[in-house]
Amino acid sequence: MILRAPEFRIALFGFFTAFVWEMWQMPFYDQSGLTFMDMVKGCSLGSLGDAGIMVFAYRGAALVDGSRHWLVTLSRRAILAYLVIGLTITVLVEHVAISVDFGWRYGDRMPIDPLFGTGLVPIAMWIVVPLVTVWLARMPAPALPEEDVAAID
Repeated sequence: MILRAPEFRIALFGFFTAFVWEMWQMPFYDQSGLTFMDMVKGCSLGSLGDAGIMVFAYRGAALVDGSRHWLVTLSRRAILAYLVIGLTITVLVEHVAISVDFGWRYGDRMPIDPLFGTGLVPIAMWIVVPLVTVWLARMPAPALPEEDVAAID
């Protein structure tokens, strides 16, 4: 059932957790000319991308761990792979996004990684948000009455 699939749970909790982070990190970005709705739309799109990266990293970690249900066992190897894959993608996306005209711009408050020129807030995001997402996704799924389960299957 899709509601119990680990990838669905990572995507669902990842989107909402990332959205909260995205909104709170806005003071670190250049917001020139953006309305509140522009920020909400941008953060929603960013959160969708973040959730996609989390699912991709989750599947990559599943390959490393040998099981797509590593969410249950939480092997160190899987968690490390999950974070490394996500961090790598995040650094690449940030680097491209700040280099093109249609990307985003860091504000004066953004601390910058001197090695890659990437903002430290998005790097911190990839450590905090995916780990919170894993924690939330591990919560038991609600039990469904038999007639509801039959209707879903």
